[in-house]
Formats: sequence, structure tokens, C-alpha cells
Amino acid sequence: MKELFATYFESLANSVGLTTPALTLFLSLLAGYPLALIHRHYIYGKDAKLQHLYFILTGLMLGYLNYGIKIAHNVFTVIFVYLTFIILPGSLISLAIAFVFTMSYLLIGYFYTSTNQYDITWTMPHCILTLRLIGTAFDLYDGRQPTEKMSGDTKETALVVKPTFLELMGHCFFPSSFLIGPQFPMKRYLNFVSGKFSSNWNGSKPQPLDCIHPAMKRFFLGVVYCIVFHILQIFVSNEYLLSAEFTELSIFRRLWLLGVWGRYTLYKYITCWLFAEGACILFGVAYNGLDGEGKPRWDGCENVKLSVFENATEFGHYIHSFNTNTNNWVAKYVYKRLKFLGNRYISQGAVLFFLAVWHGLHSGYYVCFLMEFIVMYMEKDVSNFFKGKN
Repeated sequence: MKELFATYFESLANSVGLTTPALTLFLSLLAGYPLALIHRHYIYGKDAKLQHLYFILTGLMLGYLNYGIKIAHNVFTVIFVYLTFIILPGSLISLAIAFVFTMSYLLIGYFYTSTNQYDITWTMPHCILTLRLIGTAFDLYDGRQPTEKMSGDTKETALVVKPTFLELMGHCFFPSSFLIGPQFPMKRYLNFVSGKFSSNWNGSKPQPLDCIHPAMKRFFLGVVYCIVFHILQIFVSNEYLLSAEFTELSIFRRLWLLGVWGRYTLYKYITCWLFAEGACILFGVAYNGLDGEGKPRWDGCENVKLSVFENATEFGHYIHSFNTNTNNWVAKYVYKRLKFLGNRYISQGAVLFFLAVWHGLHSGYYVCFLMEFIVMYMEKDVSNFFKGKN
């Protein structure tokens, strides 16, 4: 029976142009919506431990469906880092251990699992987990520092009290963000569980805000991007770019098709992020205060700014609109922490090197981020030249 189901699932994946791991991941992202509805109607506002357990069990269930017993790598990493929080809570040594251990574990995982293909293995959620644990270690360290020395964004996320094991596990394995992101700090998770993102109170029970419409909006945008991606893939596929037919085209035609390919390739990431963001909104964890009209904002877990991305006229627009949660993370926990170097270019170079290492061991990552540094440096000079600035 198990073999029959596996064969059927593989056939279904092939029929929609996906590998079996990719289809499993895709369905896991969609599973975030019914899981959010269950939490919204039956668990929201109840005891925090119950909510943590729900997030842990559902997150691990999705992890097991995708990666089987190898999900133990992720669990072990969380346990190890938590032990450092217990033994050396909020210390610089604890922060250093968490940073070195999680990054080393991730790189070793890349070394043993990477191939020449696009790999969907346990290292994918592990790279998300790595940033989440390092960020929590930083927040715990910040919470032990004098308030007057903290910046505004540091005060918002600093942890004065060490998180419990259930809190850390619930944050790390939150079902709609564990697999591919988005990143959000422990403080946001704790505020969400405690009911601080509620609109009103019914006796002693907080009520969830009305977030179904914004959640469905991001979901349907994800559907649109998914459809566009698969349509364009028919005309400009990876295989076509490597074919003899493509090499016979004129240089202008090839450049144009490469531009189309490079653009729509990003749509698969945008699709996944929109689905994950929509589920985070439906859970309620994406609440981000009120706008100027007093209406709730739901961009707390936004990972792509579509209006900026689709209207980009500069390379910098792509950086500011694509994978924004990761960009914000490295800006806060890496770039600003290197302020003591006194040179922003060295800090930027260190950030891009960190991102390259975090992505993996393939040389393409390092070439990509080196080119980003060069292009951004050149773009700034060219922009200043045309604006008449020195």
C-alpha cells in the first residue's frame, strides 16, 4: 500500500512538472492554512503551553512528511542551543557557541547532501532554523545589556527573560514558517501566543483579529505567480537555455530570453513566500500594528514587496523588495554589529560573505554575492554622477 501511494504521488508530481520533494514541500505550505484555522477556532487564546505544543507537533509533522527521520538534525540543534541558554544565559560565550555551532552544523549538512541539482533536503529548513537560533541568542544577549546602549530595533526584540524549552521549540517549528521562512523574532512569537495581537477580549479569552481577507489575498497572489511561472517555463526552460537551438539565436534574442528566464525564475520563490506569508497572516502572527487609518497591518512576516519588485528600475530595488526578512535579519544581527569596524564597505562585504556561506558551498553563491557588491557599488556611483553629486 505504501509503495502504491509513493508511485501515485510520484506520478502526480511528474504530471505537474515537479519532483516528489518539491510537491511535498508545496503541499506542506498549503497545509499551513487548515492548521491556522484549527488554531484560530479551537486553540487561540488558550493556555500558552497548549499553543506551543500545537505548533511543535504540527511543525514536526510537516518536517517528518518532507524529510523523514532526518528532521532529528533540526531537533538536535535546537536542544543543543537551548542547553547553552541554560548554562550560559545571555552571555557572549553562549552567543558565540550558538553562532559557531549552528553555522558549522549547517555547512557540514551542505557538504554531505549537496549535489549538482537544486536540493530539497533537511538543510533547507535548517538554514531557516540557523538564523532563528542565532537571532534568539542575540536577543537574549541584548536583553542583558543596559537599556541606554540599545538601539530602537534592539529594544523591540531583546529578551530579558530566557525563553522556556517549549517557547523555543514552538518558535523554531512554527508550522507556517519552519520549512522556508519567513523569519520573525522570538519576541513577536511570544506576543502572539500571549494574545497581544488580539482585537478585543471575551471575558478572559483574547479574540483573534479579522485576518482572513488579507490572508486570502496573499494566497491568491501566490496562485497567480505560480501560474505565470509555469506558463513562462514552457517557453524558456532551463533545458532550452542549454540547448543547441538557443545558441543559434542572435545575441539580442538570447539576452532578452535570459532576462525573461532570470525574472520568472524568481517567481517560484515569490510563490512559496506568498503562500507561507498568507498562512502566517491567518494564524495572526503577522500582525504589525495599525496604519494611519487605524486598520490592522499584516506585513509583519512580509518577505517580498511586490509593488517595488514589479516596478524595479534599479538593482537596489530588487534587494529592498526580495527576501526582505532575511535582509532585515542580516542588517540587524550582522551589519549593525560590525559598526565598530568603522567602514561600511567592509561591513557590507562581510554581510554578503555571510549570506553566501549561509546559502551553501556551491561557487555560484559566492560569485552571485560578489557581483551584488560590485553592481551596487557601481550603481551608487553612476546614480550620483547623473544626479550631479560627488
